[in-house]
Amino acid sequence: MKIGEISSLRMTRDSRNTKIVNRRQAFGMAGGAVSSLSLLDPLWGETPTTRKARAKSVLLLHMDGGPSHIDLFDLKPNAPDEIRGPGTPIQTTVPGITVGDYLPKLAKQMHHVAQIRSMTHKDIPHDQAVYHMLTGYRHNIKAGGLKVEPTDHPHIASSFYKADKNPTAFPSSIEIPEPMRIDARMLPGQNAGRLGARWNPFPVHVTRGGKVVPPDLGRLSNATETDLRERFDLLGKLQSRSLNASVRESSEFQALQQRVLGILETPSVQKAFDLSEESEKTHAAYGRDRHGQSTLLARRLVEAGARFVTVYWGKEMQDWGPSWEPMLANNPWDTHRNHFPLIKDSLLPRADRTFAALLEDMNERGLLEDTLVIWMGEFGRSPRISSMFETPGREHWPHAFTLLLAGAGINGGSVYGKTDRFAEYVTENPVSPSDFSATIYDALGIDPHAVIKGREESHQLSIGNPVREVFG
Repeated sequence: MKIGEISSLRMTRDSRNTKIVNRRQAFGMAGGAVSSLSLLDPLWGETPTTRKARAKSVLLLHMDGGPSHIDLFDLKPNAPDEIRGPGTPIQTTVPGITVGDYLPKLAKQMHHVAQIRSMTHKDIPHDQAVYHMLTGYRHNIKAGGLKVEPTDHPHIASSFYKADKNPTAFPSSIEIPEPMRIDARMLPGQNAGRLGARWNPFPVHVTRGGKVVPPDLGRLSNATETDLRERFDLLGKLQSRSLNASVRESSEFQALQQRVLGILETPSVQKAFDLSEESEKTHAAYGRDRHGQSTLLARRLVEAGARFVTVYWGKEMQDWGPSWEPMLANNPWDTHRNHFPLIKDSLLPRADRTFAALLEDMNERGLLEDTLVIWMGEFGRSPRISSMFETPGREHWPHAFTLLLAGAGINGGSVYGKTDRFAEYVTENPVSPSDFSATIYDALGIDPHAVIKGREESHQLSIGNPVREVFG
């Protein structure tokens, strides 16, 4: 299937023009964002060493709950029935490389993809595992369980947000369609933590029905660039009388205003959120569901200049089996029960369609050349099929699992690392979450061992080592 029809938008990643703004919205955005302080220009502390970047941007797709490596990528067809499951390996576009038969569309795009089959850590609960994978650091567990705290290590994207020396009009970190939660509790590791709230990812909501809720970035058609600047000057004068001294003198608040101004001056920002610019064929290729539309939006944001976009799968209704009522799943890929029907009939058809469409679309648009695309979860699933519930399932398994990379010079059609005969443990080239984080920073041209300043203490970007072998 060819996506082929390129939108008339064809946004350039370095677009910098616009001259109009809605006065009331400009005031509202600047004032309303004081509490979140998430739209800010990077303010440098200690400058990370600049390296030659392979990637200009990162697009990270996270499968909430942990996809099953042994059913998708690291199949063991000669293992006994209680290990291998009903899936069978199928050939891909790369001779000798197979994937599970649940992934027929992705099989046709595997020449773009490098598999790291030797991801490994020791964190079994979702909270610790998510934190470890998204920050590169293990959580310092405290009495009473995990919760989001200001001392948390930052999401990789937030660290990059602060370390980015080439910011665009976009916030350098964006999250779609909503943060990961268990019930009402947000999982730690998704925000800026010790760096401060102003480096938090900029949230963009997509409804469970797949409708994008864009930020309100409208402008008045008769407002010139001079008008815009004059209105922001007026805004500053009014705020000087109404805000207390600590806020008025805050460099953070001034940076916030400049970020808002930059967004409002860039027409491609507003256009990027308008999915009506895309053809019906492209919408169908990605899928009209929440994950498909979130991923299509992420591609548009990257194309328009966003530097790091994280797409979570998001909550959804899920049917656990014949004796269970459908319920809203916090972590849809957490298939402890009814594992095989869920992945075969619900999760993988959408994941396969969307990821394959993304790779093909980005390749046709030339975006794979300088965008690092990541497909991952916080861990894999247990190779041994569980009978803990009425219907068979697979449990959490951090000891060995698979992560996919594409674009930005990745050696497509390759496999890095190896597991044992049951895909239980890594036998060659183990890769830790800290190595994974170091690989991302390195690809973006940033020394992964560099130190940046947090609110109260310095923060080292990563304690791992980049896996450069996955690049060509």
